[in-house]
Amino acid sequence: MRKTRTQLQKAMAELMAQKNVQDITVQELTRLADINRGTFYRHYRDIYDLLEQTEQGLIAEFNTLLDAYTNEELQRGLRPILSDVFYFARKNAAVCEALLNIHADQRFFQRLSSLIYERCVGEWRGLYAIDFMERGNYELEFVVAGAVSLIRTWTARGFDRSPEEMAELADRLIRNGLIEMKA
Repeated sequence: MRKTRTQLQKAMAELMAQKNVQDITVQELTRLADINRGTFYRHYRDIYDLLEQTEQGLIAEFNTLLDAYTNEELQRGLRPILSDVFYFARKNAAVCEALLNIHADQRFFQRLSSLIYERCVGEWRGLYAIDFMERGNYELEFVVAGAVSLIRTWTARGFDRSPEEMAELADRLIRNGLIEMKA
């Protein structure tokens, strides 16, 4: 099942780089993945089911990555978690490129942004002593959207920098922005 899923996800990502998801057929997907259509339907109802399960799997894996960090670790700095986030994106390059593609359905971008937002609002409030609610959450919305857009741009540019370089850039942008908000 894992090999089949990987082949289908890879083929789906390749097709999504060329066309909108609604224009992808099971026939062309299975042909590209070298999978029997019956095998596809044994695991998925349709293209959208494959896409949904792919998104859910990626979000669950991303959540696990975030869960690995305690508040105490985050208080020492964001660079380690940011580095892991960029390594995660590169490890899942094909799927991230397809799901974060500027022409793709923005649902995954929104889901990822919401997850980061929910996770960060409490942790960053403690780290930076900022009451985001009092400020209307504009700053946090900006930081989260910027962080996800940074990942999107990096994937679109073919991972032209190392995960460490991207983590350093994101860390600097986040810290400088949040520190400025305290003033």
